[in-house]
Amino acid sequence: MSMPRSQSRQLIVPFALSVLALFGCARERPMDDTLPLLAQLRQQQLAENSQLQLQYLGEEITLPSDQEQLLHQFLAQKDPTRITLISGPSKQTNVLESARLASLRLNKLSQLLAPRAIELEPHYDPMQSPNQLLIKVLPPKTEDHISAQPETPPR
Repeated sequence: MSMPRSQSRQLIVPFALSVLALFGCARERPMDDTLPLLAQLRQQQLAENSQLQLQYLGEEITLPSDQEQLLHQFLAQKDPTRITLISGPSKQTNVLESARLASLRLNKLSQLLAPRAIELEPHYDPMQSPNQLLIKVLPPKTEDHISAQPETPPR
């Protein structure tokens, strides 16, 4: 007694699908470089979340003492190797004078932070709020080559 063709297909298809599902017909190899990439992305995400916003008073070149104290506390807590300093414009209407004042502020901050041995990236952003300073912790620079310990020859 022979089974009709349509009935045999109905039995074979579910069986074949379950076998393929069990043995993974389209299985991909895991990527070896996934973990370092994830670690790098996490480090960048943490760095992006690490920022401090401070305010200058009027046309002052130096930060007020309470703002300077916040800056030092922030840097002590984060212990960064690289930061970016983003100075906004002053409240002056003269664009060039406002940019000059921002440059003086960034230079003064660079002098203040020089003893900390932090790599600084000063920037002027005319779109920032007036008299605002934004400090962002950046991830450490990664070198293109791997700095591995020299291998000792086998004895």
